[in-house]
Amino acid sequence: MKHRLPPALWSGTWLGITISLYATKGNALMHSGEAADLLNSGERRRAARFHFEADRSRWILSRAIVRLHLAEQLNATPQALEFKEGPQGKPELSEHPGFHFNWSHSANTVAVASGPAPVGIDIEQHRSDLPYAQLASHAFPPGEAAGLNGSPDPRRQFYRLWTAREAVMKCTGLGMSLLPSLIAVECSGRGIPETAIRTDDRSRFFLDACEPCPGLSLCTARMAQGACP
Repeated sequence: MKHRLPPALWSGTWLGITISLYATKGNALMHSGEAADLLNSGERRRAARFHFEADRSRWILSRAIVRLHLAEQLNATPQALEFKEGPQGKPELSEHPGFHFNWSHSANTVAVASGPAPVGIDIEQHRSDLPYAQLASHAFPPGEAAGLNGSPDPRRQFYRLWTAREAVMKCTGLGMSLLPSLIAVECSGRGIPETAIRTDDRSRFFLDACEPCPGLSLCTARMAQGACP
């Protein structure tokens, strides 16, 4: 059976990076049973460890969509893609060393970014019960944390700043081993993240932040040329 990539809920290109958002619920083109056929044995074992069926199906669909997205970009067969971990654990493709990608999932969506340069992406569904002020006090530099109080919508601004940090952390390949408080996010006058600086090594990142659906924040990070090895 030939599996097709579902239509994207939203897509765009930015600095040579392709960014797409897909739904993992109500997907008429691919059921979780069919999607599992696209995964390798290790991915299927990981999926089997989920306690709840809904979480397992969502993870399987997310991973299958990532494979289909990358296969379309590379004109390859999704089942043939071989993932490996880079030096810091960031996923890479064994046979395509110059091709970079990253993905993120939240609620019933998965976002994928791919292109010719190291990239990180994060997507978060806004939660009304999230203690954003408390989290910001630990994860943001003091000035950014304090600045939330002056924002017209502090919770929304928190998600903008948090997804920007996650995207940078994933772009570097360091993930959560890079403290989010070491990342300073620079925003436009409207509060949209545009660039970021790692305060520990002064490396810079370009950011592309948006809200492709109501209540959903997405940010993509790409290293500024020459800023990092």
